[in-house]
Amino acid sequence: MSDLKREAGEISAITRTGMVVNTLLAIVKLIVGYIVGSLALIADGFNSLSDMITDFAVLIGTTLGAKPADSSHPYGHGKIETIVALIVDLGVFAVGAGIIISAIRSLMIHPAMPTSGLAIAIVSAVTIVAKEILFRKTRRVADKCRSAALHGKAWDHRSDVAVSAVVLCGGVGSMVGWEHADAIAGLMVGLVVVAVGARLAFETLIELTEGSAGVDTHTKIDEVLGSVDEIKGWHKLRTRRIGRELLMDVHILIEPALTVEAAHQIVRKIEALLASNLDWPVNLTIHIDPNNEEIRMVRQAAGDTTLR
Repeated sequence: MSDLKREAGEISAITRTGMVVNTLLAIVKLIVGYIVGSLALIADGFNSLSDMITDFAVLIGTTLGAKPADSSHPYGHGKIETIVALIVDLGVFAVGAGIIISAIRSLMIHPAMPTSGLAIAIVSAVTIVAKEILFRKTRRVADKCRSAALHGKAWDHRSDVAVSAVVLCGGVGSMVGWEHADAIAGLMVGLVVVAVGARLAFETLIELTEGSAGVDTHTKIDEVLGSVDEIKGWHKLRTRRIGRELLMDVHILIEPALTVEAAHQIVRKIEALLASNLDWPVNLTIHIDPNNEEIRMVRQAAGDTTLR
């Protein structure tokens, strides 16, 4: 089994767990929210319902993204997972915006007091515990599998912890007789959800627009290349992400007298070192340049500042 398929299985398992938890929480929140008349709890219930829908989207995206490369997609189908991640992020943002609108409408009229702040507090406390556990487990798998979609889901779980904490405060406020507590809690819920959705969407858009793998990854690559004695320099290092895979190309300088076989062995050595030092499956292209003063002078004259 390929690494991508194995990772897809792990992502699927934790996502299905999240789907079950979100479905149960949505049912409980909506029922209790309608019974006690809590805008904040109903809003949180719809938030959990949207989480269940985005869980399903992540499952589809991960399955399609793990398909092997073919003639129509020679670099694989990883971008499908990234597109699904963006849909998830925008969905989170939209739910938050809807919650904010509902809360503002409630505040503009005379808000009704929930009939039981205690019920709100209990449901919110249970949600906080369940979502924090889900966040930790999901983030662990997301980091291991380098999944943008699952990373978004993990932080969606963490935002739900903050959301439920706000709803809990609203429930306590209702218990002590503050009539605006529930509506204000609903407004805070919406603001948190919108902020999380916007941040995650921005990060995903960077990947979709061919953003690099980041400074930390480039630093590791420089360290690997610098550890190979046969390399006399390198330049034009470029990286980009396709789903859970890293695409990288670089020009290396080696002694002109080396045979093709010797140059090939250097490339194999670099591939092995990158595989063991990076957290990504690497799709690598290496261009070999002869290491001589003429080449260096030409590149420097051309303003090539990437030469190491």
